[in-house]
Amino acid sequence: MKKMMKSLWQRRSGKVAVGLVVLAAIALAVKPNKDDSRIDLDTAHLCRVQRGDLVVSILQSGELKAKISRDILNEAYRDAKITEIVEDGASVTNGQLLFELESSALMERYLDQQSDVAEAEAGLKQAQEQLEIAKLKNATDLETAKLKVELAKLDLKKYEEVEFNQLLDKAKSEIYLAEQELKKARSDLEGTQELFDKGYSNKNDLESDELGVERKEIEVRNKTKDLEILEKYTSVKRRKELENSVSNAVSALERLAKTIDSDVTGKEASIESKKTRLEIEKNQLVTREEQFANTKVYADFEGQVFYPQDRRSAKIEKGATVNVRQRILSFPDLSAWELKVGIPEAMIDKVSMGQEAVAVLDAVPGMVLKGCVEKISAVPDSQDWFNSGVKTYTIMVNVSSTMNTQLKPGMSATVEIVTDQLRDVLHVPIQAVVSSKGKHYVYVVKRGRKALREVGIGKYNTQLIEVVDGLEVGEEMLLYAEVEMDADSKLKKSPLKEENKTEEQQEQG
Repeated sequence: MKKMMKSLWQRRSGKVAVGLVVLAAIALAVKPNKDDSRIDLDTAHLCRVQRGDLVVSILQSGELKAKISRDILNEAYRDAKITEIVEDGASVTNGQLLFELESSALMERYLDQQSDVAEAEAGLKQAQEQLEIAKLKNATDLETAKLKVELAKLDLKKYEEVEFNQLLDKAKSEIYLAEQELKKARSDLEGTQELFDKGYSNKNDLESDELGVERKEIEVRNKTKDLEILEKYTSVKRRKELENSVSNAVSALERLAKTIDSDVTGKEASIESKKTRLEIEKNQLVTREEQFANTKVYADFEGQVFYPQDRRSAKIEKGATVNVRQRILSFPDLSAWELKVGIPEAMIDKVSMGQEAVAVLDAVPGMVLKGCVEKISAVPDSQDWFNSGVKTYTIMVNVSSTMNTQLKPGMSATVEIVTDQLRDVLHVPIQAVVSSKGKHYVYVVKRGRKALREVGIGKYNTQLIEVVDGLEVGEEMLLYAEVEMDADSKLKKSPLKEENKTEEQQEQG
């Protein structure tokens, strides 16, 4: 662990030096020579294969957080303006005012809400009265519709039992009378014919009696047809008309009953809706009262309070505008700490529960925090993905080091998580290896000449990489292999980049 902490400090302090060395290496390109494999040993940067222990770790930035912290939120309303607030890190006592929000707009909303409650009460009363009026009117309309059904049935019964028989008897009587008149007319014609034959009557009388007979015959035929029409058509038509009147009256009664039920149900539903609205408005009025009370927040504890360090929300200060439920202050337990660290998707499978970690704080030089991984998120941080397009998983490191009063929530930290500790392995600097299409290479140097050699690699950290095949202890090679990329344009990626690319392709596949 001591070596790991020392390594962490060396890495931070050596970033500038490493950058300068890389620039120098790139600037000192290999001198042109007829033999492309020959190198200038005076200017070339070389390294050797070494055997020893290798700490495999992940180095990421993080944030210091209290393990237990009580958030003090804006419970009043959205877009609230802070008019008074204690200082960041202030020590407060029980009953002390922590912050106050602008309340004039909230008072206007409270008065408007009172008006809304009164309006809802009036609407409910009106709906209840309309229901009572509708019930009285519906009862009258229902009785009228029932009467129409009874009258229509009575008309049908009257026709079937009385009117039709009367019409039938009348038609038959008319036929009988017409037949009797026809008999008389024929008898008169016979008498006139006898007189005409004897010369006692003239031809005009005879023709007149013949015409009378024909007229009576026509009358008998017409009366007979009238009876047939009455029986086959007129009575059927009239019966159907009366039956249709009964059916229409019954349908009208049924429609009216359903309309009444629908109307009553609708009005009852309207009453329930208005009751619900009234209840909502009353609850909203209570909420407005609570919101108004929440514009002043007092401490019910003793201790230090801090402003939240949230880059996604507005800065907390006097005059700032805050959203509803936004953190304004936090009251942390300063005796227990943890580190929040974002791990890139390509590295998350290397992190597991219980792994050791060390961290240094930007704000407290010289302080080293020790701990271990105690929580790993199962899903990526959606906010980081939205902002940068890179998926990161949040892990929490429990800090087990002795605490001191200089620690504050939100402090930035550089965290190194030990994913493995290899014993007695061959290793070389990470920049000495280049990769292409899943294969890895180094430029081995012998007798002033470079030679490209394929090697097998294992685990690595930000400085060293394990070599499992292809090299022996003490062999020399070019330190900055990527400088030689002109010698082989296919070798352009470091093992770290190549592995990340391969993982991305697997995920897309």
